[in-house]
Amino acid sequence: MLLPRTPPPPPAPITLPKLLLVEGDTPMHFCEALLCQLGLDQQIEIRNFRGVGDFKTFLINLADTDAFKQVVTSVGVLRDAETQPVAVARQSVADALTAAGLTSQRVPPIRTSIFILPDNTNPGMIETLCLQAVANEPSLAPVHACVEEFFNCLVRQNIPLPGLPVVAKNRAQVYLAAHKETQMFPGIAAYHGRWPWGNPAFALLKDFFRNL
Repeated sequence: MLLPRTPPPPPAPITLPKLLLVEGDTPMHFCEALLCQLGLDQQIEIRNFRGVGDFKTFLINLADTDAFKQVVTSVGVLRDAETQPVAVARQSVADALTAAGLTSQRVPPIRTSIFILPDNTNPGMIETLCLQAVANEPSLAPVHACVEEFFNCLVRQNIPLPGLPVVAKNRAQVYLAAHKETQMFPGIAAYHGRWPWGNPAFALLKDFFRNL
């Protein structure tokens, strides 16, 4: 006999006025690590909306809670562009904000901001941004060269790979395989300092967090 499905517990009440909404576990862990690096982890609260298809419903329900209405003064949304033009991804987020009533006419007003990974300009995802930082970091030149050699070999051998920009996920895993910790996801790797936080590739995202 099938037992009744137990509903998930309600989310913990919001406690901080600045709210960062992210797409999935990897960005959630990554952002937690970066906010700690910036000393902003006690100022910005992170909530995971899982996938872009869930975002509008998630936001409408969240904005209707008493805790949101009483506590939140600023909402930032972070999502991947993936293969879409950044303008399309941004408009999707903007439409969800409007549907949730988070517009300039709202009383009291709530500030909203959007960051589309990797850089608010190009298609890609959080792994794209991380690999840009690795490629531009002089101290990581040896491991980056090995990653490039590996993928060049696959191409020469006609090994099928995902297309751009999704292949960044594969490349990130190869980069992380060069470290002593095993089977790390990119978000967990952020806790271990595997992404070079001081690299200029992260500057736009840092500014987004500071200005939230």
